[in-house]
Amino acid sequence: MSRKAFSGRSYVRGGINWSILGVGLLIIGFLLCIGGAWYLFSQHDQLNQGRQLQTHARQMQTTLQKQVNLMRTLIQRREFRNLAVELFTDSPVPDTDRLLRLLSNSQAPVQSLSAYPADLTEFDVTEPDGFMVLDMLLEAEEKGQSDFQMIPVPGQEYQLTSGHLVAGEAGETLGFLLVIWDGTAILESFRPRFNDAGFLGLQQTVGPSEFVSIKTYGDAPTRWVGAERLAVEGTQLQIAYPYLSVQTAEDAKKTSLLTVLLGMLLLAAGFIWQRRGERERRTPLQFMDLQADPPSPLRAPRPSPPPPDPPSLQPLPPTTVEPPPPEELQPAVEPTIPSEPVQESIAWDNVPPSETETRQDMEPIKPDFVQESSVALDGSIFRAYDIRGVIGKTLDAGVAVQIGRAIGSLALEQGAGPVVVGRDGRLSGPQLVEGLVNGVTQSGCDVIDVGAVPTGVLYYAAHELSDGTGVMVTGSHNPPDYNGFKIMIGGKTLYGPDIYGLFERIEAGQLASGSGTKTTQPVLSAYKGRIASDIHLQRSLKVVADTGNGIGGVAVADVLRAIGADVYSLFEEVDGEFPNHHPDPSEPENLEDLIVAVKALNADIGVAFDGDADRLGVVTPDGEIVFPDRIMMLFAADVLSRNPGATVIYDVKCTGHLKTAIEASGGKPLMWKTGHSLIKNKMKEEGAPLAGEMSGHFFFKERWYGVDDGIYSCARLLEILAAHEESPQEVLKALPSSVSTPELKVYMSEGETHPYVQAFKEQASFDGAVITTIDGVRADYSDGWGLVRSSNTTPVLVLRFDADNEQALKRIQNVFRAQMLAVNPDLELPF
Repeated sequence: MSRKAFSGRSYVRGGINWSILGVGLLIIGFLLCIGGAWYLFSQHDQLNQGRQLQTHARQMQTTLQKQVNLMRTLIQRREFRNLAVELFTDSPVPDTDRLLRLLSNSQAPVQSLSAYPADLTEFDVTEPDGFMVLDMLLEAEEKGQSDFQMIPVPGQEYQLTSGHLVAGEAGETLGFLLVIWDGTAILESFRPRFNDAGFLGLQQTVGPSEFVSIKTYGDAPTRWVGAERLAVEGTQLQIAYPYLSVQTAEDAKKTSLLTVLLGMLLLAAGFIWQRRGERERRTPLQFMDLQADPPSPLRAPRPSPPPPDPPSLQPLPPTTVEPPPPEELQPAVEPTIPSEPVQESIAWDNVPPSETETRQDMEPIKPDFVQESSVALDGSIFRAYDIRGVIGKTLDAGVAVQIGRAIGSLALEQGAGPVVVGRDGRLSGPQLVEGLVNGVTQSGCDVIDVGAVPTGVLYYAAHELSDGTGVMVTGSHNPPDYNGFKIMIGGKTLYGPDIYGLFERIEAGQLASGSGTKTTQPVLSAYKGRIASDIHLQRSLKVVADTGNGIGGVAVADVLRAIGADVYSLFEEVDGEFPNHHPDPSEPENLEDLIVAVKALNADIGVAFDGDADRLGVVTPDGEIVFPDRIMMLFAADVLSRNPGATVIYDVKCTGHLKTAIEASGGKPLMWKTGHSLIKNKMKEEGAPLAGEMSGHFFFKERWYGVDDGIYSCARLLEILAAHEESPQEVLKALPSSVSTPELKVYMSEGETHPYVQAFKEQASFDGAVITTIDGVRADYSDGWGLVRSSNTTPVLVLRFDADNEQALKRIQNVFRAQMLAVNPDLELPF
C-alpha cells in the first residue's frame, strides 16, 4: 500500500473521531450554558428581591424612628416639662387635660395621658395591662423614660405607650406620666408598597430572642427563622425581613458567569472539531498527505481600522417654520418616559435633527386659549432661585398658563426666543408643561418642547436651539407633590427680583398677546454625542449609578457608557412617586443603597443624582460619602491646570480647606451666596471657568455652558479619576479632609427664618473668628468654622460645621448653640 493511500485511510478514521468528540463537546457546552444562564437569572431575581426588601425595611425603620423621635421631642419640650412639674407640685395625681391639649396640638396621634404618684408601691396591677404599665413606670424611674411599646387594645389594633418621669428642680421624683399614642394610625403611616414575593414584619421583643408579630406585610411565614431585623431606637420594636446577602448572591452570579463562559468555550471547541472532522471526511484521499499540516478552520481576524476622530460639534440649527392657520390646530403629543433607557446612537457629527431623529411638525396655539385653574395665583411660589409650589394647593396647569405667558412676554422683550421647555419625571409634569406651553404661545413667543429630560439636557438644548432661553419643569429633590419652574432667559438664570418680577408682571397685566408655535425636538442623542465627543476615559472604571427613579434614568447610564465607563444602574426606571428612596444625594440616608451596591459589586466608585439630575453625590468603595466641597478640590486642580490664575467660586457651606486647595492650584478663591441661580450669574460676572456648591451643584464654563449639570459633572469626575494611576478611592482619600457635619436643618414656621437670621447677625458675637455675612452668618476660626443661614426654598435654618478635629468641632458647635439659643431659647437644635 502506498504512503498516500495509508495516510488517506488514517485521516478518514481520524475525521470520524473528531466529529464524535465535537458533537459531544457541543452537547456539554450547550447544557452548561443553559444551566449557568438559568442559575444566573435566578440569582439576579433573588438579589433584586433582597435589595428591595431591605430598602422597604429601612424605609419603615426610618419612618417609625422619625415618629418616635417626634413624640420624644414633644414630651421633652420645655413648655410641657414646666407645666408637668407645676401640676405635680400642686397635686400628687394631677388633672392631665392641660398636658393632653399641649400634645394634641402636634402632628403626633396622641390618645390619652395618665398621671401616677411618685410612690409606686401601691400601684394597682389589676387594672388593664397593669403589670406591663408598672414595668414601664419602673423603667421610667430608672432611665427617665421607658422604651415605647405596642399594646393590643380591644376594638382597634394597637396603642403605642411610653412612660415618663416627672422630676423637680432638685431632681426629686414628683410623679409619672403614661402617654398612649394611636398605634393604628402610626402603622398606617408607613405601609410599604411592593409587589414582588417576600415579606416584612413589625415585631416587638418579649425576651432575649423572642418576638411577637405586630403587623406583617406580604407573604409572611408562620416562623421567622433566619429573618434579619432592624431595631427602632428607644422602642422594643424591630423591622424583620428575609434579606438575601448581596455578597452571597454576587458570588453565585460570578459562579454562573464562569459556568456560562466554560460552556461557550466548549461550544466553540466542539464546533471547531466537528467541522474539522466533517471537512476531512469530505476531502478526497488522493490529496491527503501525512507530511502536511491539517488545514485550520479559523481565519485570522482582520485588523480593525482605528476609529475616526469625532468632528467638533456644531450647534443644532433652530428651525423657523411659518405657523399653519389656527383652524388646523392639532392636539399636542406628549412624549412618554420609557421604563428602560432608550438605546440611541451617538450623534457624533450632530447632523440636523431632520436627518437623525423623527420630529413632529409645529403646532399653532390659539391665542384665546384659557386653562381653568383650581387655585389662585400665590406670590409665595415665586422664590429666590425658581418658582415652586404644591400641586393642587398653590400650583396647577392654570397657574402654569399665567407663568408661561409672563415668561414668553419677557423673552420677546429681550429678543431671546424661542423658549425651550423640558420636564422631569414627576406625575404632574405633563399637565404643567401643557399649561406652560399654552401660556408662552399666547404671548406670541414660539416653544421648542424637548420632552422628559434631565435639567442639564434642557440647558444644553436652550443654548443650542435658542439664545439660551429655556424653562425646566421640575420639583428637583422635593417630595412628589411638589413641582416648579427653573427659568433661563437669554443665557441668564432668573433669581430673586427677576423671578418675583414675573408675578408682578402677571398682577399688572403686562403680558404680550399673539399666536406662537410649538415644535417637538428630541435632543438626547445630540446631548450624549456632545459629551462623548469631548470626554473619553483613559481606562475603564466600574461605576454604580443611582438615579433614584428620577429623570436621570433616561440618560445617565448611556452617557457614562459612551465615555468608556462600565455602568451598573440602581433605580433607573423613572417613577414620579420615588418608591425606593428620596432622590436627594445631600442626605446620607438616601445613599445607603448605593453604598451597599458599590461594596457588593466591588465597584471603583458610586454616583447618585437628584430628581432632575442637576446635582451629584459620590461614595467610595469603602462606603465613605465624599462631600461635594472635596470633589470641588479635584475639579479646581484640573481646570486651573489649563486656566492658571482663574477665579473659582464656591458657596458659604463649603469647607475652609477648599480655599487653600484653590490657592495651591494657582487659582483665586471666591466665596459666594448659596443658590444655583446666584452662582451662575456670579460666574458670568467674574468670568469664572468653574463653580460649585455643597449641595452637589457643579458649574463648568470650561468646555461646557456654565450651567449645573450632574451628568456632565459626573463625566468630568470620571475623566479625572481615570487619568490617575492610583485607584479612585486612593485619589479621593488623598484630598484634604476634616471632621464635618452634613447640612443640618432647624425647622421653623413660614416667614420666621429670615427675621431670625437678621437678629442673629445683630446679636451674635464670635471672639477670634472672621465673620462672613454675605449669606447668613459664617464664623471662621483657625481650626474650623460654623454657619447659620436661612434656606431660600423651605422654612428651615441650614447649619453646617467643619473643623480639624472632634474637639474643635464640639467647641465651635457649643459657641453657636449658646448664640442661637440666646436669640430664641425654644429652638430644637440638631447638634
